[in-house]
Amino acid sequence: MNLQAVKILFLKDLFLSRRQLFAYFAAGLASSALTTIPNPTVSFVGFLLMITVAIASGIHLIGTLMLSESTDQTRLFVMSMPISLLDYSVGKIAVILTTYLIPWSAMFASSAILTFVLPTSKHGSFAVLPAIFLFLLCAFLIQLVTAVVSESVGWTISVMVGCNVGLNVFFMQLFASPEISAAAKSDSVSWPPVLIQLLTVELLIAAGALVTAFIAQTRKRDLV
Repeated sequence: MNLQAVKILFLKDLFLSRRQLFAYFAAGLASSALTTIPNPTVSFVGFLLMITVAIASGIHLIGTLMLSESTDQTRLFVMSMPISLLDYSVGKIAVILTTYLIPWSAMFASSAILTFVLPTSKHGSFAVLPAIFLFLLCAFLIQLVTAVVSESVGWTISVMVGCNVGLNVFFMQLFASPEISAAAKSDSVSWPPVLIQLLTVELLIAAGALVTAFIAQTRKRDLV
């Protein structure tokens, strides 16, 4: 693998997506701040906006950095350079994952810090934050796998819709659990067994989806 070529491809896509990345980063922090407002309505709107930013950034970055290259001839130009399929695959998946994780990490970190800083917050609610954000990461990676395998905007959007429906079901089941609900309302952070199991499953799904995306990309015979 040519690390210099991977670096160039990575920086090229990172530069091209800098405006979208900044916009999602700023929107993520702003929506995270809204969730701290004492007003329940404003706080709930902030939470919805934060989830929306996480979903929109994922599908936008996948569409801009991957799917569009098969329709606007950009990939044909890139593959005409002295780079291998492995170089292209590593650089492409790495930059898509990085550009998503920047706003994702900012929202996660901001929410976690505010949970402990604000006097009105229940510290126990920190326990459910990893489960929520890992679900969003899993949904993004599943959409990435779909985009890599199908190279279809339609299929990727269909999977996104399915993930969004699944998110609503996830929230309903998450807070319907007496153990998780009690932990979220506690003044101290606790990790009930059911929450540990959920986090383990989410981590396995995320790792499996990322590996699948990379394998599917590197096994392609024709990228142009």
